[in-house]
Amino acid sequence: MIRVDTKELAVMKKRYEKVKSQAKVVVSRAMNRVASNARTNVKKEIAKEYIIKSGDVNKTLSTTKASASSTTSVVRSTSRGTGLDKYKFTPKKAREKGKRPKVIKAAVKKGGAVKPIKNAFVADIHGAKIFVREGKKRLPIRRLYGPPAPEMFNQPRVRTPVEQKAREAFEERIMHELDRELKK
Repeated sequence: MIRVDTKELAVMKKRYEKVKSQAKVVVSRAMNRVASNARTNVKKEIAKEYIIKSGDVNKTLSTTKASASSTTSVVRSTSRGTGLDKYKFTPKKAREKGKRPKVIKAAVKKGGAVKPIKNAFVADIHGAKIFVREGKKRLPIRRLYGPPAPEMFNQPRVRTPVEQKAREAFEERIMHELDRELKK
């Protein structure tokens, strides 16, 4: 014979109703944690493939948090370009007056060759930046850029691991948040 304690069923029913009413809050908490985790993973994965500081990538990232009314969180990267000076390049300083200009070399990807850039020069304008002249005259000049952060993020070797880790983190976080809500 099986005996069921109805008091325990009543407590479980009450907990279920509480979790059911708090479902959107639970999901939004999990989504916000996953977004924070994804932001960190974006920086790490880009740094694995490209010679760029995670702080420079972080400046391009923005996060929209989830709430009980909107259970979606978004990590977005917006940038028109990242100066070539944010990557690996030599020489690091502008040439001294009267000295022969050195050939500017730069590399963007890890493991990639440091390639010479024809007619480029380094100018110290609020820090060393790489420029190239537009014509034979002294001016106009144009700043050189490497790939922007959104383009780096859209590469399959970067995006796929970030998405996979986000899925795993969501599964883990949703269970954690449910347990947390049940213990209240």
